[in-house]
Amino acid sequence: MKLDVQVLGKNVATLFRERDDYVLKYNGDASAADFVSLTMPVREEPWRWPRDLHPFFRQNLPEGYLLNLIREQFGPLLDGTDLSLLAVVGSMGIGRVTVTPEGVAPGTELQALDVQHILHGDNTAEHFAQLVREYARAAISGVVPKFIAPQAQSAASTPVQLGKPTIRTSRHIVKGSDDNTPFLGFNEFHSMRVLERLGVAPVARTRMSDDGRALVVERFDVDAQGLPAYGVEDLCGLLGLPPHEKYHSTSEKMLNAARAYLLDRDTMRMQLQQLGWHLLTNYVVRNADCHTKNVALFYTSVDDVAFTPVYDVVTTQAYPRFAANPPGLPVDGRKTWAAGKTLERFFNTRMGIAPRQYAQMVEALCDSAVDVGHELIEAARNEPQWRALAKQMLHAWDDGMTSLRSPKKSLQFRGLKPAIEAAGFSAPEPPERSREVIGHSPLLGRRK
Repeated sequence: MKLDVQVLGKNVATLFRERDDYVLKYNGDASAADFVSLTMPVREEPWRWPRDLHPFFRQNLPEGYLLNLIREQFGPLLDGTDLSLLAVVGSMGIGRVTVTPEGVAPGTELQALDVQHILHGDNTAEHFAQLVREYARAAISGVVPKFIAPQAQSAASTPVQLGKPTIRTSRHIVKGSDDNTPFLGFNEFHSMRVLERLGVAPVARTRMSDDGRALVVERFDVDAQGLPAYGVEDLCGLLGLPPHEKYHSTSEKMLNAARAYLLDRDTMRMQLQQLGWHLLTNYVVRNADCHTKNVALFYTSVDDVAFTPVYDVVTTQAYPRFAANPPGLPVDGRKTWAAGKTLERFFNTRMGIAPRQYAQMVEALCDSAVDVGHELIEAARNEPQWRALAKQMLHAWDDGMTSLRSPKKSLQFRGLKPAIEAAGFSAPEPPERSREVIGHSPLLGRRK
């Protein structure tokens, strides 16, 4: 099997398997600007990767729930290799690269979806599962139910011909809830809002459905017409890791890998501050699921590389099944929420963020968490079914704020305890410690 690889709709390379290697071979007319990945610039010699697909092509392969649905629907087209899976889903993915079977033009025949039906419709598990089945043919990673929503063309717009140098894609990613993460849309929307409302770093724009179960995320890799505009590469791929090893790195390695491609020294300080805001937000809202696939770079060329807007920030501690999980990536060899001076030292020595600025960033996020916390309480007052999750989130945020602040000064600052007590919330539900940890297979034997 051979696959055609396109960059912004232009056929630039061939991807195939040769013995035990996967091979990317650029076409003779490919220019330097037609690079598929930052890690694989255009050259005459093929790019080989042993046994598995190159990390770049694996970054958007579906996982978990979505992967099972694709196997269910497209089983006859799959031969058990990632190459055949990419042939099915590669024409509709994130970023400027598309992959199709040899001789097939890029494009999608999926029926368009009005996201208003998600925002104001039925997002129960059964109904959302049917939507995911309908739109399963998409190269999008992650283990929660999600899909890319094909965009409807307005009557006044000029149709874009598929297979030409430009292709029409979608402008939204739609994420749903499951039994392990109820009302995930409500959780992620408000968790992201803690950073977004400060206006200090780019954050992916999101909208929550009326029932709090679904989240509609505006894609940042396409332009206003839904056409691909940016290449996107997560740090998992840039580190050469397969997706199932997304937790098997460190904050230091992730930062070093990103810096290798941030060539504009004039904006380096701003880029590192953006990463700092992202990392600190995870500590404040207690998001244990920040791993190398949830930090990414995007670009229009090798001279225009930056961190993407922040995405996938969720209060994982709000769910008892995952409440005992530590941070996804260690700092200075430690995975702990009680980072003490370790995190401050990492910001100072690795990112050039002085202790005083670090403290200011912490307090800004804590103040924002208090304000958004009051929004959570008001939302739960208006919709009682959100009350249990809101309680868990508020306790998690209060824990996150306390662990980052100096015990000697914590009494000087605003906290969430008074609001939690005033709202009549009880103590948080205890963690289910016997459950699996995010990023760890439940099939692994226990250590003796």
